Amino acid sequence: MRFWHNLRQSALQSLRPVYDKLHDEERLGPELDPGSRQQQETPKKAAIYRIILLVNLVMFGLLLRKLEPLITLLRCNERLFSPHVFLPTPETLHYNNETFQQNRIPLILHQTTATKEIPDRWVQSQETCKKAYSEFEYKLWTDQSARDFLSEYYSWFVPTWDSYAFPIQRADAIRYFVLYHYGGIYLDMDTRCNNTLPAQMMGSDQVKDYALFKPTRPTGVTNDLLVASPKHPIYKLAISKLPAFHSITRSWARLQPYCAIMISAGPLFLTMVVKEYLLEQHSLPSNTIGVVEEATLSPYITDLQSGTWHRADAKILMWMGERPWVWFALGTLVLVAGLYVIDRLMLLVYARFRGFPSEFSIKSNKKA
Repeated sequence: MRFWHNLRQSALQSLRPVYDKLHDEERLGPELDPGSRQQQETPKKAAIYRIILLVNLVMFGLLLRKLEPLITLLRCNERLFSPHVFLPTPETLHYNNETFQQNRIPLILHQTTATKEIPDRWVQSQETCKKAYSEFEYKLWTDQSARDFLSEYYSWFVPTWDSYAFPIQRADAIRYFVLYHYGGIYLDMDTRCNNTLPAQMMGSDQVKDYALFKPTRPTGVTNDLLVASPKHPIYKLAISKLPAFHSITRSWARLQPYCAIMISAGPLFLTMVVKEYLLEQHSLPSNTIGVVEEATLSPYITDLQSGTWHRADAKILMWMGERPWVWFALGTLVLVAGLYVIDRLMLLVYARFRGFPSEFSIKSNKKA
């Protein structure tokens, strides 16, 4: 605190007029008295402190610009991701073949797993979904079949696919490709299906594209349930951005798995893509994007929330995610500490090359 107090005082002092001391012919010798020496050093101090203050402001501005997407996300969450789609209860629905044939959402159910051998914990939930969607085409995407699909239709993405650090990143990425390519409904394997989602009621007669998302906390949408018409522009945007987001996290993914997974291809990635798409729309809510009210989903699905890909860091970050003040406090602490270290280093470097005694070197001399 003393360092920034001196920084502020020196910056203010530099704005005051400095008057030259009157020449005293009776004074003998070239040595200046301590007061004169201090007056000569004051402009030097003021100059370096002004530079440090400017550097701090520039760094703070760059940080704000870097975090602008997240700030916008929190600021616009209510406007962008408020649920506005309310599903009717299954008892009120009446299906017929003619309705299905006119539907924009293809009758395809997509799910992903590592291999064709389904883990025991998912066998029952998978069976409930295959039963509920018996009239749908069922596509189970394994790591190998997904890679083969990408090699045939989206070969430009295969290098990114192969370089993912975790299998869940591939499971996240493939769902965006198959929904763009085929359309349909995607459900995580840890989802129990109670009834068939009313796909025939989704979308508008005025537009050909439609995608439905489920909201999540503290902001945005999740990717464990996705509904889309084929070639929807939101998924075209998503698959085009996957390599760039992967490059952001690739170098530190194994150090912080949860954040890397969320940002590279997971729910936070999808949220950022949906945010960008919605902010470009003429009006909100968009008739091409729907956000479903979670309470109306309960007759159709039950999320078992197994979280099999979560690692040790996940619980801590999820706890923090529910408490925005923790993020704010930690961010402020890291920012202040970082600026303090940088400012001290700048003073030491200046003292070394310009002969200006920093507070650190002055204290060291006094001790000596």
